[in-house]
Amino acid sequence: MVKLSDEELVDRFRSGDEDSFRILVERHSPRIFNIIYRITKDRSLAEDLSQEVFLRVYRFLDGFKKKCRFSTWLYRLTVNVCFNAQRKRKGESKVVTLSHQVANVGSNPGTRELEDESFSPQKTLETEELARKIKSAIDSLPEVFKMTFILREFEDLSYKELAKVFRCSQGTIKSRLCRARETLRQKLEVYLREG
Repeated sequence: MVKLSDEELVDRFRSGDEDSFRILVERHSPRIFNIIYRITKDRSLAEDLSQEVFLRVYRFLDGFKKKCRFSTWLYRLTVNVCFNAQRKRKGESKVVTLSHQVANVGSNPGTRELEDESFSPQKTLETEELARKIKSAIDSLPEVFKMTFILREFEDLSYKELAKVFRCSQGTIKSRLCRARETLRQKLEVYLREG
């Protein structure tokens, strides 16, 4: 059987084929859950927010205009759901953090190491202490920088995709990532020199 594209599944769903929506959910739910889990570090909340994302997809799929890929539109919904959850929980606790997966970068096939010429922890991530420091530094980034950084470094979205997700210019995305990396480099400089 030929694998249908996301956009073809959307068209079929709009024509009344409910099974197409189920396929979209099955195709994308693991990745959406992982993104939200990396951001919230709360499995139960990530499950709830993942369901909310797909409820919104179901409700607003008619609004998908195909000006971007379905996955980009889905990431935009995911980011919006995360921002909304963060706003609701503000004051209760710090919501947006990075999951334990970062601490175990080398052993998790679905994660990526931080890449930048001026900040390359690849050689020093062997120590759990440094991994905790990196996680803590990422946790301390402003929310929009953190989400941009996670989607770029862990989900491998391009600058163009990120610009569509956040509805801003690619220059703004590059600036956010540059500032996030510089902040991380400054916070981790002392630990990187020790290695």
